[in-house]
Amino acid sequence: MSIPFVDIAIIGGGPGGLALAQGLKKNGIDAAVFERDPVRADYVQGFRLRVRQRGIDALKANLPAHLFEAFLATLGRAPTETLTLDENFDRVDPPVLGGQEPEDTHIEKSASRITLRQILLSGLEDGVRTGRTFERYEKQPDGTVLAHFSDGSAVRANVLVGADGAGSAVRRQLLPELEGVDTGARRLAGKITLAEAERHGISPLLVDFNVNIRPHDGRRLMITSHRVDPEAYARYGFIGAEDPTHRDIPGFHFNNTTSYAWWNTAYELGELAPDSLLETLDGAGLLQVLLSRISHWDERILRLIRHTDPSTVALLKVKSSTPGAVWETGPVTLLGDAIHAMTYFRALGCNTALHDTGLLVPELVKARKGGKPLLAAIRDYEDAMREHGYEAVRSSLTALQRNLADSRPLRAAAL
Repeated sequence: MSIPFVDIAIIGGGPGGLALAQGLKKNGIDAAVFERDPVRADYVQGFRLRVRQRGIDALKANLPAHLFEAFLATLGRAPTETLTLDENFDRVDPPVLGGQEPEDTHIEKSASRITLRQILLSGLEDGVRTGRTFERYEKQPDGTVLAHFSDGSAVRANVLVGADGAGSAVRRQLLPELEGVDTGARRLAGKITLAEAERHGISPLLVDFNVNIRPHDGRRLMITSHRVDPEAYARYGFIGAEDPTHRDIPGFHFNNTTSYAWWNTAYELGELAPDSLLETLDGAGLLQVLLSRISHWDERILRLIRHTDPSTVALLKVKSSTPGAVWETGPVTLLGDAIHAMTYFRALGCNTALHDTGLLVPELVKARKGGKPLLAAIRDYEDAMREHGYEAVRSSLTALQRNLADSRPLRAAAL
């Protein structure tokens, strides 16, 4: 039985892997994406994404014009003004932080991760192969690489790109000594539709602004909103509509056509309850744990938490990576969380993965159409990717530490 060949094999169908495939297709380079899960239903998929200029630039470069237009047109709206309140609902001055990094966030733009995935999948129907769990790769004497999958199949490629997330199987083989870091932070988040917020008398301040709750004796809580435009969605067919692959998942979490407010908060390991308990609780149970912790807060804040849709609430262990890894360039490389997983603080993760694709595609184009040696192109990509990716990891860790600054240092603080 012959083994199929593809120029660029991409392991992982998240935003980075799909954006890379789009960019390669746009430039006439043969590529295929191999994805384990036929349905994308990880918890964070149900939330919006803050859009940064680096992500926008990469999407503009990689997407055909009509899909980039659809991306811009179907963006949700987020509040543009920020309030800082204490737990008593009194307005306080936000802290003045020195040494802040330049921001490239478009604070008014709010991208649904589901809608973004719909856009990135458009036109790739023949190039995305689901149900393919990557197991290992094998370098060949001719410089190519074989990727082996759990179903016994294999594919041969000139380049294998690991875009398979923080638990990357590609990275485990390429860099077996590099392990992820549990920061010790535990995040809770949840959503409420704007219609439900109005029905329950939620203060407009909590849905019309980006709100930072900074209590005197507890953990911070962030609140913002994501407003969709059904008329804009209607112009683009499936893009922006409810995803049929989520039809059998109960609850509101993967709803893609309803405006909502959402909140998130982070505590240190063991502060809310032991992991052994938190991991057994459903959304309603997690809400009760949080409410018991903040029961002395103003009723206007508690009402928002109390009426949160329990199906949208889950525990997230905040993990990171160790920045600084360097390896010998070969036909196997990495992008996104596979090499520089980071905390959600500063909303850098997805934007950084997209930026990776904006670096890698031009290098592969130079190798295929400009005569640049392939390994030199990959090496130049890796150097640039490490520079910006590792800085993003450090930045997100600093933001996490600042958020939890009133307690002992986290294990990740020394990275």
